[in-house]
Amino acid sequence: MADLPGSLPLRVEIIPGPGIVDQLQKHLPAPATVTITCLPHHGAEETVTLAVRLAELGYRAVPHLAARSLTSRGQLAGFLTRLQTAGVSDIFVIAGDGDPGAGPYAWSGALMEDTASMGSGFFTLGTAAYPEGRPGVSAAELTDLLLAKQDLCSWAVTQLCFSGPVLADYLDDLHAAGITLPVWAGVPGAVGRSKLISLAARIGVGPSLRFARRSLTGAGGGSLVRSVLAPSSYDPAPLIRSVKDTGGFAGVHVYSFNNLESIDRAFLDS
Repeated sequence: MADLPGSLPLRVEIIPGPGIVDQLQKHLPAPATVTITCLPHHGAEETVTLAVRLAELGYRAVPHLAARSLTSRGQLAGFLTRLQTAGVSDIFVIAGDGDPGAGPYAWSGALMEDTASMGSGFFTLGTAAYPEGRPGVSAAELTDLLLAKQDLCSWAVTQLCFSGPVLADYLDDLHAAGITLPVWAGVPGAVGRSKLISLAARIGVGPSLRFARRSLTGAGGGSLVRSVLAPSSYDPAPLIRSVKDTGGFAGVHVYSFNNLESIDRAFLDS
């Protein structure tokens, strides 16, 4: 499945782990576009290895590279050689965790510059965008960073968001600031409550999930929190319809949390 109804392109994000290739082949066969996270506990090596394997199986693989996780320019050069040899041409570049980082890259822009130079223009780079902000960084600073990277990359993906109106307003704000990058709307897949909780620490949303759980049990627990943490799976179909109705997005980037069996049902019905 490469597109949603209405010809809206689709990408599905996965987390490296046991059995993930078998799950993909069963529920999301090639040549689907699959992005592969680069989380602190497994690092870039596992991400690049999985991207190469998926490319060999006919997928359009998009590895994430976290700047602060790379130990040297030599390590980057080795990763880029392996990816280029496998035909992987898209890379999603993020800053990553750690201060200071493990090597020479303190932010994603520097990694983009070296990737462009070492790759001799072979790679198309993406960057992260934050419709609901990022702790410790003002909205103005986030916009300035995106402007600074605009000439280094070709597309952006929003952080996970559950609100169509928030995504629509954010897209308008980016255009008003002079950001013309194609933007993919980052949305959750259909994930059950128990699986979301079990994956929270691995995907870095533990603090916000704990806050959401407290909100759910309080008198003011909102419908959004209930839709995420209710016993049944979160249904992304209304959000997908909202994104399509808004227009202007390059496509939909699905945070699957490796719940791939629900992708066809949830998104083809949107």
